Amino acid sequence: MKTLIVGANGRVGTLLSGKMWAAHDFSPVALIRDSRQQTKFTALGLPSAVGDLEAGIADFLQGMDVVVFSAGSGGHTGPEKTIDVDQNAAVRLVKDCKKQGVRRFVMVSAIGADPTSESPRIQHYLRAKGVADGALRSSGLDYTILAPGTLLEEKGTGRIEAAEELGYHGYLPREDLADSIIESLRNYNCVGKTIEIVTGGKKIKDAIALAAGGDAQPAIL
Repeated sequence: MKTLIVGANGRVGTLLSGKMWAAHDFSPVALIRDSRQQTKFTALGLPSAVGDLEAGIADFLQGMDVVVFSAGSGGHTGPEKTIDVDQNAAVRLVKDCKKQGVRRFVMVSAIGADPTSESPRIQHYLRAKGVADGALRSSGLDYTILAPGTLLEEKGTGRIEAAEELGYHGYLPREDLADSIIESLRNYNCVGKTIEIVTGGKKIKDAIALAAGGDAQPAIL
């Protein structure tokens, strides 16, 4: 699967880029904002492209089978930037994928994402993600939305709990999120699903398959 990783220079995106490049069933391209970031991906042996997500990246979509959206404005920015990146840029990319014929789209969201969120802490973030998720669900694309709990800067355990509705929040190492993205792309039962993910006791492949409602099977493009 030729895969454009949007937000490849982020912590999840960097992990995902390396894992996809090492896998035999993916051909990843890292989308980055700054040419100075290319050195990292050159060292990995990974192709990269420089583009501004907020200005639109339709030119980079030709020939892609999959887009993975793992970009974000970051915790140090205010509500306006969150809306610009996590909401508006994501919605624009969904529309561009539809125009360019890119059928498969994996969105990295968050547990609690909701356009009407009343979260006292990160309301603007959860609302922005909720709007973007809603646009993807109504797009007609073969989408999967992965909604992790609070992300941790720890080595992955390789074990998670996953369900369309877990009913609780929890935590997840970023490495396990990257592996979950890969497994969701390998399992076509994940299409049309929103899957919440936290650290748990099941192997990632098995947990994703159960959450998707069937056994793991090869992706169909």
